[in-house]
Amino acid sequence: MERIGVKNVAGARASEAVATDDLIFFSGIHAEDRSGDIGEQTAWCLNRLSELLGQFGQDESSILMIHIWLKDMRYFSAMNKAWNTWIDPENPPARTCVSGELFRPDALIEVVAIAERTQGAS
Repeated sequence: MERIGVKNVAGARASEAVATDDLIFFSGIHAEDRSGDIGEQTAWCLNRLSELLGQFGQDESSILMIHIWLKDMRYFSAMNKAWNTWIDPENPPARTCVSGELFRPDALIEVVAIAERTQGAS
């Protein structure tokens, strides 16, 4: 098992990602700069997910499932606009999107994902 980005978040230890031989699990990703609008925060989260995938030798096509939490469902359309510019339209993963209270009050979105880890990758 491999862990990256072990950190302390409000007193709780967590890894940004944990990988087994076959799967990679990504913890909640939220924008570091939360002053932007939902489009900017969504783009930041998805680009960070791409960076993390790259650390394991993977790309967006390896994502199996993505869970998106929005602070408010009124952000759904604007979030989808950013999503649609990032994801391969021919190979989208399974996806859920729900709204609820997020850990960081200024965060508008949080993203959690599971990806396949192909053989021969990092």
